[in-house]
This record gives sequence, structure tokens and C-alpha cells, in this order.
Amino acid sequence: MIKRDFELEEMKYFLELLGKSSDNYLYVYDLTNDRAMYTKSILKVFDIKNNEFDNATEVLRNVVHPDDFEMLMQDIQGGIEGRKKEHNLEYRWKTLDGEYAAINCRGQYVLSHGVKYLIGCIFEIGKKSRFDNKTGLYREVVLENVYNEYAKTRKSCGFLMLIGVDNFKELNEKYGAKVGDEVLNILADSIRKYIDTSLRIFRMPGDECAIFMPEPFEDCLDQAKNLYKRIRNQIDRTIEERKFDVFFTISAGAVKFDTEKDSYVDILKNVKFTLHSAKLNGKNRFEVFTEEEYEKYINRLGVLDELRRCISENYEGFELYFQPVYNPLNDSLSGAEALIRWNSKKYGFMRPDQFIPLLEESALIIPLGRWIIDNAARVCNKWITNIPNFVMHINLSFVQIVKSNIMRDVLEYINRYSAANRHFVFEITETIEMEQAPAVERVFKDFNQNEFRLAIDDFGTGYSNYGYMQDKTFDIVKVDRSFITNIDKMKNNYLMVSFIVKMAHEMGLHVCIEGVETKEELECVKKLQADSVQGFFYGRPVCEADFEEQHLKKLVLDN
Repeated sequence: MIKRDFELEEMKYFLELLGKSSDNYLYVYDLTNDRAMYTKSILKVFDIKNNEFDNATEVLRNVVHPDDFEMLMQDIQGGIEGRKKEHNLEYRWKTLDGEYAAINCRGQYVLSHGVKYLIGCIFEIGKKSRFDNKTGLYREVVLENVYNEYAKTRKSCGFLMLIGVDNFKELNEKYGAKVGDEVLNILADSIRKYIDTSLRIFRMPGDECAIFMPEPFEDCLDQAKNLYKRIRNQIDRTIEERKFDVFFTISAGAVKFDTEKDSYVDILKNVKFTLHSAKLNGKNRFEVFTEEEYEKYINRLGVLDELRRCISENYEGFELYFQPVYNPLNDSLSGAEALIRWNSKKYGFMRPDQFIPLLEESALIIPLGRWIIDNAARVCNKWITNIPNFVMHINLSFVQIVKSNIMRDVLEYINRYSAANRHFVFEITETIEMEQAPAVERVFKDFNQNEFRLAIDDFGTGYSNYGYMQDKTFDIVKVDRSFITNIDKMKNNYLMVSFIVKMAHEMGLHVCIEGVETKEELECVKKLQADSVQGFFYGRPVCEADFEEQHLKKLVLDN
């Protein structure tokens, strides 16, 4: 037991003073005279009438859970008798709503002027911390309280802005948590340069800070944008002053609020969505919440859920369509491209450009891709009985190549049927990401070693790596329709396609021209000596039965 003389009134003064700057509940318990006093904040949470009282044992008996009271008294008795030097116990106190909350009560036994005291603090176990030690900012729980207080008493309008550090996870992983903490402090300090009121800036989970501005600006979102720019410029200056020992950018989303109409939950949801959107749209930018964009986002999530459901329920609504590939020299059918189509019970028939990006972003393209390979191989196996050299073209996504064992999947499903590997061409659209992924080259070699043909799809648009043509990783070049439209009228298009065809042929590659729709376009393509042609002139993508009716039945009759 600590022996130190002090005056009780002086201790009471310090108790009140410290209580104003602490979220915990401080106390002095006079064990000799059975008296106790607590900081006044305890009255807002627990079921006691006064923060100072005599007959402390009886008062505590009424507030401490009945199952915990004897344990508490035994612990305190150990302190009184000198068997325990300090008090550290978890038990339960009754709250104002009649429930019991777990607390941790800590303290030191002190002897002063012959009187034994227990002096310490109580804090609620599991209670959210109101203060972030790293940045010195209040946490989200305080923001929620502040917003709800305004909603009850002040009826305010203004904006809430959420600022996040771009690529924060990568910063932490590359440089460590210490640098991550420095970045958050730079962000917090940069905000403080322009906002000096503590209940306007809040540390949110992860890498985010919120700015709450309950000011009725007519152009409050313009104010938010200007504030974002000033904060970003301040961060840039700080980074430069530190000689670029750390570098990062920030994105932000802002939303207007009216406390009479908008709940805290809705406002927070909207501003989180807007920050997420800013990061998806390129990072290092500011965006404003709009209902229209949010509705698109919600609809996108709905479509994604429906895709997931359909794939899990035996690929409900999915069907392969087939577009013919013809030899333009003799107008003979040489193959087909398998194209996925989706007719959802909930959304109806959706265009591929509406749902395929969602499949790729969610990696659902991997299980669906296996289903496509299986069904395309089944159909090819059937159609080679009519055309012995028939070739089935199957599209592969970059996601399938880098996130699945695509070679294993291809071999598993192709080997279910008797059609040899030479009857399949796998089409891949080049991207800059593909060039940067080390695993891609190995996958391409696996295809070559297993005697599968590879085609560069949409060649000439976006990113095109001529190196793949030089080393013959791909042996088919598919020229995009954008070069074929009105090729008979547009000299530049004709020259461009002529150059691609000539270059590919000199390298020993096969050229397939996509998007041929008119007789005039076909005549130009024939002059250029393309090896194969796809397009509406020969046929649109159709289901398996219609393809057989339109392209194979005629072939059988002719034979």
C-alpha cells in the first residue's frame, strides 16, 4: 500500500479537472469511512444517483451485478488487509437502461493521514475509443454523435467530405506500418492547416479522414472541392520539404447533407461510395455524390448478384452463340467463334459489354470460362463430322490466364471429346497488364507446346505488342472491325489493313478480318488476300440449332 499524505478536497478538485479530459471514469474510494466519489460523467451511463456518496458498499451492491459483488468485496478486502497492492478487476455495472455493461476497474491502494483509499479509474470493456492516438483526431464514434446532436438541436446543412490515401495498403506492405502512420499524420496535419476546430476533423477506419462542415454555404460542394485542392497542395509541399522520402496522393468524396432529412447512416454510406468511385476513376481526384451514379452502382451490384446466382445454379440463362468464320477465296465455312450470351430472368437479355466486365472484375469469368470451353468443345466435336478441318474459336480473358490454371482447365474439357487440339483457336485481347504479368509468357508457351493455336483479338486497337507476332507466340491476327467499316471508301483504312496483312504474311501468320458487312467491304478484303473473314455478310452470331440450320444443313445438302 502506497503511503502519501494528501488533502481530500484537493484530490476532489483534481478528480473534477482530469474528468473533463478523459473518456474514462476516475474515482477515489475512502475505504476507512466507506465513502466514494467519481467523475460526474459516470452519471450519464450508470445507474447511480450521485457521483459522491456515503455507504459506498451498499450503493455498489445496487449497481454491481449480483454475481460479481462478492468477488469485488473480496478483492477490496485484500487491499485493506495489505495482501494486494493494487486493484485490477473486470466485472459488471448496471447501466441507465437496466442492462449490465462489462467494466475494467483499476486502482492503487493509498494510505493518507491514517485513512485507506482506493484511487483509480473505470473504463468500459469493448467501448469504442473516442480518440485516435496516432493522429490526435477524434474517431468516427464522435462524428456520429456530433452529427446526431446537430440533427436533434440545430437543423443544419453543409457537407461531409471523406479523404482517403491512395494505395495505402501497398504503402504499408512496401515500407511498413511506421511509414503508414507518418502518411496518416501528414494527411491529418495538412487538414489542420485549414480547419482548426477539433470537432470538424475525424479519423475514420483504415486510411481515411472525414471533414464535417455544418455551414449553410450556397455553393458548399464548390467549397469542399477548393478545400480538397488546398489540402492536396499542402501534402505536396510537405512531401517536397521531406525531399520525397515518402510519396502519396489522396482522393476525396463529398456529399451535401440536411440534418432534418438525412440520417447519419445514409450520409456516411453515400460519402463512402463517392470516395470509392473517385479511387476507381483514377485516384488523386475529388468527386461529388450524385443519386444517378449511386443508382448505377446499386444496379451493378444487383446484376453481379444475379450473375453469381445464375452461375451457381447450373449456369442458368447462359447460352453459346456461334458466328461463322469463312474462307473468302472460295466462300467456304472454315470455323466459328463461340460467343457467350446471357438472358436473365430478372434483367432480361443483356449485351455482352454490360455483363462481361462484371464477370472479369469479380473473377466469375473463371467458372463460366470452364463452362464455355466445355460446351464449345462439345459442339466442335459434333460439327467436325461435317467439316473435317472445322476450327472452333474460344475467347479467353486476361483474368483466366493470370488467376486460374487455364492450361489444366483447357486440357480437362477438350480431352472429354475426340476433336484434336488443332481444331481449337484461343483468342486473347492484348492489354498492357498482360505484358507486365510474368506468368503470361509461361501460359502462352503451354498452349504452343500442346499444339493449340493462339489468336490476337481486336488487333490494331488500344495496346498491340508486335513482339508477340515476331516470336510467333500467336499465329493468327484478327483485325478489328473499326478498320473495316467503309474500307472501300476510306483510303487510310485500306492502307492500314493492307500493311497489317502484308506484315503478318511475311511473318508466316494467318490473318482473319472481323466485321465485314457489305459486298464492297468483302471485295476489298479479298484483294488484300485475307485468310479468313467474320462478319454479318456471312452471318450473325446465332444459337447452336440456328447455326446448323443456316450453315451446316446447306453443306450437307450440297454434299
